[in-house]
Amino acid sequence: MSKQRIGLGSQTRRVAFGVPFLGMAVCVALSCCSSATAETWRLKDGDRWESVASDPQERYLHAISELKELARAGEAGEVKEALKQIKEEFPDRVGPDLDLFINGELQYWRDHYGKALGKFEKMLKNYAGSEFSAPALQREFDMAQAYLQGRKKTVLGLFKISGYAEGVSLMEKVSDRAGLDEPNGVGLRAAIAVAEHFEARGKYLEAYLKWSEIASYWETGPLGKRALYRMAEDNLAAYDQPSEPKRPNYDASKLTTARTYYAKFLALYPEDATENDVPDKMQHIDEEMALKQLTIGQFYRRTHKHQAANLYFDMVVRNWPNTEAGAMAKEALDKDQAGGK
Repeated sequence: MSKQRIGLGSQTRRVAFGVPFLGMAVCVALSCCSSATAETWRLKDGDRWESVASDPQERYLHAISELKELARAGEAGEVKEALKQIKEEFPDRVGPDLDLFINGELQYWRDHYGKALGKFEKMLKNYAGSEFSAPALQREFDMAQAYLQGRKKTVLGLFKISGYAEGVSLMEKVSDRAGLDEPNGVGLRAAIAVAEHFEARGKYLEAYLKWSEIASYWETGPLGKRALYRMAEDNLAAYDQPSEPKRPNYDASKLTTARTYYAKFLALYPEDATENDVPDKMQHIDEEMALKQLTIGQFYRRTHKHQAANLYFDMVVRNWPNTEAGAMAKEALDKDQAGGK
C-alpha cells in the first residue's frame, strides 16, 4: 500500500490512503517534494482528494482570512496590496464595503477607536446587507465593552475622559441594529452588557428599564427567568439606595413594582426563589411599605389631624398586620381610642 507525506500545519504525518475516513471531510496541505509551496486538499466523498484551490469560495474565504491577519498586524501597505489582488481575482464579490471594513480593522488593531468606529459606522449605514456587517457589529461590541470596562475616550486628541457614556451609546447602537431575538446574538449580548453596567454603577432604574426591554423578547426560559429576577432586584435596590430614615419620604411605586415581580418569580420558580431569599425580600418590602404609610399617619398626628392619622394607621393594620409598623399602628389606634391623644 502506497503512502504519501501530508503536511498538517507545522507537523508532518504519514497517512495511508487506503484507510477509510468514515465520510469525514478533512482538509490537509499536500507538500510536494520538488516545491516548497503547499497546496490545500480535502477529502471528498470519503475516497477522493480534491484541491481546495479549485473551489472559488474556498479561495475567497482564505484570501479574506489572510487580509484580516494583515490588518491585525498593522501592515497598511500589505493590506492595500492584498485588497488590490482580491478585487482583481473576485471582482464580483468585493466592493467599497470591504474597503471600509478592513480599514476599520486596521485602525482598531492600531488602537485608534475613533477612526475605526468611523469606518465601521459608514459601512453599516451604507452597506447594511454586507457580509461584513456581522463582524463589524462584533468589533463595535468589542470597543464598547472596552469603554465599559474603563477605557478612556480621547477628546480633541488631547484630553482623556470617561468612556462609560460612549460605551453605553455604542452598545445601544449594536443592540438596535442586531436585535434581541437571537439567544447568542451580539445584539442581545449588548443589551445585557448595558443592563449589567447600569447595575454596577448603581443606576438601578436604568438597569430595570433595560432588563424590561430584554424581558419583552424573552418572557420564558433561562433568560426570561434572569430578566424577571433582575427587574425585581433593581426596583428594590433603587428604593433602598437612600439611607433608611429617608426612605419613607420617597415614592413607594418602586416597592410595589418589585413585589409584583418577586411574587411572579416565586410562583414560576419556587425553588430558585427560595435559594435567593425571595420570601424574605417580599417581607422586607412589606415592612418598608407599611413604614411609609405609618410615617404619614404619624405626621398627621403631630399636626393634630387625628382623623387623617387614624385612616393611615387603620390602613397599615389591615394591609400589613404582621409587620413592625403594623404593630405600631395598632398601638397608636388603641391609644387614640383610649383617649390618650
